Amino acid sequence: MTVGLRNPTKKARGMDFVLGLGLTLLVAILFFFPLKFFEVAQFKLYDLGLQIRGAIPVPKEVIIVAIDDASVSTLGRWPWPRKKIAELIDYLSQAGAKIIAVDLTFLPTESERLSGNDRVLAESIQRAGNVILPFYFTLGESKKEGEKAEILPQVSSAAFLLFDDPRKFSDFPPPSAEKIFASVPEISKAARALGHINVLPDPDGKVRWEPLIIHYDGQYYPSFSVQIAASAMGLTRGDVRVNVGRSIRLGKMNIPANPQGKLLIRYYGGNQSVPYRSFIEILSGKIPVDTFRGKIVFVGVTAAGANDFLSTPFSNRLPGVEKHAQTVAAFLQGRFISRPSWVSFFEFGLILLTGLLMSFFLPRMRPAFQLIFCLAFSLAMGGLMIGALSQGVWVKIFFPCLLVILQYILATARHAPMPEKEGPTEAAVGAVMGTERQEPTLSEGKPQMEVGGPGGKIDRYEILSELGRGAMGVVYKGKDPVIDRPVAIKTIRFDRLYEEHEIQGLKERFFTEAQAAGRLSHPNIVTIFDVGEDRGLSYITMEYVEGEVLSRYIVREHLLPVEEVLEIIARVAEALDFAHQHKVIHRDIKPANIMRTSEGQIKVMDFGIAKIPSSTLTQAGSVLGTPSYMSPEQIRGEDLDGRSDLFSLGCVLYELLTGVKPFRGATLAALSYQINHVNPLSASQQNPQVPPACDEVLNRALAKNPTGRYVRGKEMARALREVFQGLKKNPQNL
Repeated sequence: MTVGLRNPTKKARGMDFVLGLGLTLLVAILFFFPLKFFEVAQFKLYDLGLQIRGAIPVPKEVIIVAIDDASVSTLGRWPWPRKKIAELIDYLSQAGAKIIAVDLTFLPTESERLSGNDRVLAESIQRAGNVILPFYFTLGESKKEGEKAEILPQVSSAAFLLFDDPRKFSDFPPPSAEKIFASVPEISKAARALGHINVLPDPDGKVRWEPLIIHYDGQYYPSFSVQIAASAMGLTRGDVRVNVGRSIRLGKMNIPANPQGKLLIRYYGGNQSVPYRSFIEILSGKIPVDTFRGKIVFVGVTAAGANDFLSTPFSNRLPGVEKHAQTVAAFLQGRFISRPSWVSFFEFGLILLTGLLMSFFLPRMRPAFQLIFCLAFSLAMGGLMIGALSQGVWVKIFFPCLLVILQYILATARHAPMPEKEGPTEAAVGAVMGTERQEPTLSEGKPQMEVGGPGGKIDRYEILSELGRGAMGVVYKGKDPVIDRPVAIKTIRFDRLYEEHEIQGLKERFFTEAQAAGRLSHPNIVTIFDVGEDRGLSYITMEYVEGEVLSRYIVREHLLPVEEVLEIIARVAEALDFAHQHKVIHRDIKPANIMRTSEGQIKVMDFGIAKIPSSTLTQAGSVLGTPSYMSPEQIRGEDLDGRSDLFSLGCVLYELLTGVKPFRGATLAALSYQINHVNPLSASQQNPQVPPACDEVLNRALAKNPTGRYVRGKEMARALREVFQGLKKNPQNL
């Protein structure tokens, strides 16, 4: 076969130009549609621009006092008695700190009130006279007109006082809140100022914006960072003005904001861009007193067990206190990133200019030069964005770059080498005349055709549809033709996951475990009907149930009511107790393996395959399975009993109550350390809706040593129902 190049005639170049203009028009139209994919892509390019710019020095006026791992290890599990924070505030005040910004919320607790610690802390804050405290909102629709929210006077006095034109809020509404959480009145009253600490992550989960304003019950509240900066400048409420939809004015400084009152945070870098000093080192006298003189001192938790970590352009685990510190540092230096009103027009013009240049020049170039031209143009766009960012302006370049890619694809497709017509070869005839051939796969060293799939069969079972697939195999909805009932069929391809010498032993264990689980007959356990092998494919046939798994309810926005969670986990505990009495351990209890059926029944799934050691498999250096829910002894590879399942169930209970996992780590090593050595923050502190009685159940379920846990699932179920009965007697706690 010979290959020839098309000769672009004048007519062909004209068509290329028209098609190029068509692509330009398409991209120009997409520019006006705020689709989530485009938004995320814009943010990724923004992050890349900041990372290329690199870290920059933070002003020396800002420093962080960290409640870090060393402090927690020495002084005990966080949170500490509030008198410890009072000691630190007294020390920093005497050391000459200019502002003390305490990134901690002191919610009402009976023990702190009765011990007098609330009074001690309030007096310490009052003496210092320069302490800024946070509060936070539950975001959502504000209360309807006529409904009055209960707001502490000291919180209400933190609201913005001056506006250029409050009527503009109808056109430029900031985020709204439905509930507020502040420190106890005695402590809040002693503070110099209060500000909210809410964050608004972007669709990809990263925090890039500071919500300068939040609307609640007819008033507009400033952020924690705004209040710190204003206090550091010596400003009062009368010196701060909101220019609605445009900016916030602090004295003579103008902080730019988008129409919703949000500011792009000009991060200085990743973790510890701001200097840290350990809490325990300060109280033990290891840090010179002059370290804090004239400084804005931030106090916050950075210990690994804390939940106050944010994903940012520079770091996936930036402590929240450092986010505030970097934001205030930018305020003090007047370093902002904004999107002025003219920038959208500039970006649209950039799309049109890119389209015209590409449509005209690209068809006239040879393929090699086309690629070089497109790469150079894209790099120029990147340089433009980075240069603009260094000047405090974010120019979005996603759409011009997208247009370059599309124009290049069009040019290469229209002017690709074209095969000249020749007679068909023998191979071509065979391809046309022959039947479609399916590639075989290997099973136990022998070529084996794939089985299953809609319309096919596995053993005697008819396949109706595919329900899902994962690393171990595929789950199908099927039908047992013998008794005409629907079934779920889970297939497992050992040959794709294990070495050949491991397969036989694993299969024997698999069939033994599945047969043992098949003897479990309990209303809260998915019944196993059959286990077998068909043409190298191992499978389990189970009861088919319709419903939703609990993993849907482990995010804060979709948490179930506390009493409903307690009843669900109690039923699961009873199901596990039944299994344990029949010598069957699940080994993989997690939200995705617990289903609530359409009739409200709770079903525990995947008994019978949990002993397959998927958690020890690796793919490209990462661990498969769900180690976040494993017990310490399971992580260490020791022999297990039913108490390991109850630890995992405790993890599920914690996550359903709070929306966060009790143990988290960026790597398996970090996670293993958390599970073996760190106690999680109590659920009632993570979520104020959780009654303290739940903490007692969780403390026992999550004991590091199995001897400290519930011996049987029915004990845990009984404890959960006692908590539930207590809530019914005190409905104000529900």
